[in-house]
Amino acid sequence: MRRRPPLALAYHGVERVRLRDDPFRLFTDPAALRRHITLLRKWGYEFVTFAELARRLQEGGGRADNSVAMTFDDGFSDNHSVLLPLLQDEGVTASVYVVAADMGKPHHVVPWRRCLHPEEVVELHQAGVEIGAHCVDHVDLETLSYEAALDQLVRCKALLEDVIDAPVQTAAYPYGRANEETRRACKDAGFLAACRTSGNGSWDDPWNLPRQDMIAACTTLGLWLKRDDRYQPVVETFPGRVVRGLFHRGQVLIGR
Repeated sequence: MRRRPPLALAYHGVERVRLRDDPFRLFTDPAALRRHITLLRKWGYEFVTFAELARRLQEGGGRADNSVAMTFDDGFSDNHSVLLPLLQDEGVTASVYVVAADMGKPHHVVPWRRCLHPEEVVELHQAGVEIGAHCVDHVDLETLSYEAALDQLVRCKALLEDVIDAPVQTAAYPYGRANEETRRACKDAGFLAACRTSGNGSWDDPWNLPRQDMIAACTTLGLWLKRDDRYQPVVETFPGRVVRGLFHRGQVLIGR
């Protein structure tokens, strides 16, 4: 089997939502997610939680070959109603990052969708899905002082641990943003590891691990490029921006 570098994918909601109703590209069609799982299996990946991926990196001296972690930010209610049955049917696991203050409330960006109730968070945990911290509030930690960032991370960890009655080991930085002070606060808050987005970060730093964004309508080509960490360099070229813009407009026009 070909040896592949570790991979972490950042999703949000799992539901079929028309792109015209999803301007922030937060929702992945369940059928598309199943296709991603099938493709990742074909490539030889083993599905693990993000915490397990971080442990493998530490134990392997920065190596965690053929390991993939699917992560889901914000804690949409569909992570329980749609994602959990899908994971169980496919026989894979994942990590869900919860905004502690938003549990049971309308989502802060798309208020027409609810966030997980504490009871749903517990059921996800009991089913083997990792519960991780996405701060108390969905705030850009880079804009905060070390002390304020530490408070967000410590309180979120404690609140979620109280809900699931188990350790919360990893964090996902809101918006994927984390400077040196942010990462120091995360380490001092007691997290095993934390992750970014958009391919930012390094596999050599447990509190600065990279994830690839999995926005709505992500294609097989897009996943292939993200697997090899080539997506951002390609789409940041002028032709890449043009093609991506035309594709997204086309998807909206056909009513996806």
